[in-house]
Amino acid sequence: MAKRFERPEDTAREIKAVNLFISGRPDLKANKLSPHEIDFSISKDGSNVAYIEVKGVKKVKSIFDEHTPIVAIKKLTSLQKYINEKKCPNVYIAWAYSDGIKYCKVTDLIGSLQWGGQFKPRAGSVNDHELMFVDNGTKFQTKTY
Repeated sequence: MAKRFERPEDTAREIKAVNLFISGRPDLKANKLSPHEIDFSISKDGSNVAYIEVKGVKKVKSIFDEHTPIVAIKKLTSLQKYINEKKCPNVYIAWAYSDGIKYCKVTDLIGSLQWGGQFKPRAGSVNDHELMFVDNGTKFQTKTY
């Protein structure tokens, strides 16, 4: 199994972001999934109604700043399984900034592919250089803290 690099502050950022995502909907509950899955399921009355992956953005502070969202194709393939295998049309991806989130349904992403990843590969990582999705036109929704 691949080494995990997620730190407690990364998990805290994800929880803050998913709570913002479901804010205003007291009927929804976020449930953290296994570390080797996507981040959260969203349930209503005990049934999963949506799933969301949260990507932390550290180098850009605001959802209003210039930033091109990117994500590993491997992660999008994981999200795709929730659409195709679990037959859930409500699968989201969000980018969490200091002041809020940008998000959309995975099926609404518009972009291209390129080879990329970590600038300096981390010791023990097998996925620091990989095929990446690069956004170029997705109509994101936003929420601020």
